Amino acid sequence: MKAIQFLFLLLFLVATSLTAQDFDDLPGIDAVYFEDIKSIEYRVGIHSPTSQDKWNNISETAINIDSLQKLLEVADNNQREPLEEQLRVLQAKQNNSYSKVNNRDSWTAVLAAPFTPIPIYNLNSNQQIQFAFDDLHPETTNYSYTVIPYLWDWSAPANLSAGEYLEGFSTSRIDDFFFAEITTAHYSSYRFAFPNAEIKPLISGNFLLVVYETNSEEVAFTRRIHVSEQSFFFEYDVRDVSFDRDSLQYINFTISYPKELNHIAPARDVKVVVIQNGRYDNAIIKEKPAHVMNNKLRYGYQDPIGFQPGKEFRNIQMQTFDFAQIGVNAVRKGKESNEVFLSTQEERSYHPNFFYRDLNGKFVTMNGINNEELGDADYAHVYFSFDKHDPYYQSDLYIVGKLTDWQFKDEFRLSYNERDKRYEGEAFLKQGYYDYYYALKHKDSDRIDIDKTEGHSFQTNNEYTIIVYHTSLNGRYDKLVAIKTILVNDN
Repeated sequence: MKAIQFLFLLLFLVATSLTAQDFDDLPGIDAVYFEDIKSIEYRVGIHSPTSQDKWNNISETAINIDSLQKLLEVADNNQREPLEEQLRVLQAKQNNSYSKVNNRDSWTAVLAAPFTPIPIYNLNSNQQIQFAFDDLHPETTNYSYTVIPYLWDWSAPANLSAGEYLEGFSTSRIDDFFFAEITTAHYSSYRFAFPNAEIKPLISGNFLLVVYETNSEEVAFTRRIHVSEQSFFFEYDVRDVSFDRDSLQYINFTISYPKELNHIAPARDVKVVVIQNGRYDNAIIKEKPAHVMNNKLRYGYQDPIGFQPGKEFRNIQMQTFDFAQIGVNAVRKGKESNEVFLSTQEERSYHPNFFYRDLNGKFVTMNGINNEELGDADYAHVYFSFDKHDPYYQSDLYIVGKLTDWQFKDEFRLSYNERDKRYEGEAFLKQGYYDYYYALKHKDSDRIDIDKTEGHSFQTNNEYTIIVYHTSLNGRYDKLVAIKTILVNDN
């Protein structure tokens, strides 16, 4: 028995000290590598010690089960029977723990929208970023995750060892999952929180979350996380200097830094990134301030930070499949699949902008109009149509938004129907509320172009996140010293 316990301990130490894979050569950020992964979401919540302790017990049980299974693979006939009995006991314990702890409805009921446009964790706070994703693969998969520090511009990983940026282990298993039981789509839903008792950041900065299949170490998907220490401070004002319908929205702000950092050279040591509605593809980078005065740095003003404002987002409302909601032409609820046919859309670049409350490009999954229906949210085949007498010249039409990670994805490309003179497309989406734009992808360009399909109005409500980085002269990583999201035209 002591020998078996020693093997458990050895396997536990090896498993929890592995970095799983050299992830430095990842080809993509905010990328999905497993085609069965859907509905990657996050919320920012408050850490609950009681709940976390319960999940720690479940995690420990799962590690022991994994160790036993590995021992069984090499055990002889005399060793198999006692090992199999221990395995049955642990599996029964795990199932009992899940039945007491797992509350699948708390995801949307307790941690519902609104939420931050990007995942943000304040260093050494009691916050947690709660992540969730679905796996449509028919068999369950064991997943783990790690985080990797990146430079301020996400160009490459920071040259740090795990012990320099993480407290605890370098990886953490994802043991909170359940099977959808009353849905037409068969999927497993996974939940995990960062940071937790096993893995916690020691420094601020950019971190890349890497979720991977535990056994094969293949990457499933990646996501950006921003860890802030909030040691710089800033005030801001938002000003639109033009009243032209297609004018830009300008962001002006002033940063102040602690007096003990009076020796810094702002043009060398401080970098600022401004992003609109949580998207990185059109981020504006300022590597030096427009004006320096004492310990204050001014941005914008004489060196404008201007964004094309777009218009209020189109949206998909399909919290229920019992009837057609706003913007939905028809719903077909079936025993084997659901279908949602959206109302036909058209260009609106020359239409006036109408203000209405949206999620500024984000989405939230839910089951029921006010999330009041118990059970698992289902999936549906959602059909898009966009009137256009002639197809766009040397350009493809796509759906874009947070649901596509603000990227051009094949699943969301529309095809032109010559007979009906319109673009058509289909996507497989989970119940909920989605914001989106129609955008053009021009030949030999990855720029998201909404000039013709949506148009722009300076009256549009948008979220702007200001991210401030500081790197000391001999620093080996970039500190994230201030971050703030402001709203424009929040009527």
